[in-house]
Amino acid sequence: MYVDLHLHTNYSDGKLSVSDTIGIANDRGINVLSITDHDSVGGVEEAIQLSQLLGINCISGLELSCRNENTKISFPDDISIHLLAYNIDYENDQLLSYLKHYHSKRKEILLSLIDELVSEGFDLKYDYIYIISGTQMRIQDVINHINSSFAYKEKREHLLTIANGYYKKLFAIDCTLENAIRLIKNAGGFPVLAHAFFSYKDYDVIKNKQEEVYSLLDYLCELGIQGIEVFYSRFSDIQTKWLLQEARNRNLEITVGSDFHGTPSRKNMMNYEIDEIAGSIGKLLEINRY
Repeated sequence: MYVDLHLHTNYSDGKLSVSDTIGIANDRGINVLSITDHDSVGGVEEAIQLSQLLGINCISGLELSCRNENTKISFPDDISIHLLAYNIDYENDQLLSYLKHYHSKRKEILLSLIDELVSEGFDLKYDYIYIISGTQMRIQDVINHINSSFAYKEKREHLLTIANGYYKKLFAIDCTLENAIRLIKNAGGFPVLAHAFFSYKDYDVIKNKQEEVYSLLDYLCELGIQGIEVFYSRFSDIQTKWLLQEARNRNLEITVGSDFHGTPSRKNMMNYEIDEIAGSIGKLLEINRY
């Protein structure tokens, strides 16, 4: 059985539509999948319907952008931590209200950034900015636009300093880990720590140390996390083996994900057998609401 529970579409920062993503998964023999767009459930219903037509098991999913609010643990409090949510009720009122508010606040902050850049003499509108991938604008998209618009170094760097200053404003509206797990469970979902050794600052990848991940897992277990994405496309064998042992020691479910985005650097899926996930996937399929 081939399983991939971490796929992105153009409802967040993936390049491809839900239909194209499901089609590729089908071509690669994926039997169980989940569309887990960043802070969006926009593609879940379509994914479920298309998967059913193709005889693929589709588990409803979502990837929430979170921040660590606990300064007592040995984990940075200024980088984004991602939690995967499986088997969620994607029509849950509280979940939809949170996501609507989150994206409204993000756009408000980005519009404030654009207004400040305009006040500095930059002829810019929201619609001028090319989004690198998908439909969710990020600070990096604004930075790319600045870099492509100014040859004059001093002016360009002044505007880049302004843009970089807005990262903290966007990060501040990410869900706290405690609230994220509560939100996921309230929607009937199953919270899982995504790519534990990798966190993000906008598009910048931050590599987490093993001792930091250990401390984070301690805290997440207190909050009620139920699984770890142990098998991940960019983990080393050493990282995978360590997480597998941690999942077993902590009695957490074991999941698998490629983090497929349909881009040249993220085009692979987990289309191979992984014996260690059989028990956890069986449980997810048993409780699968769709």
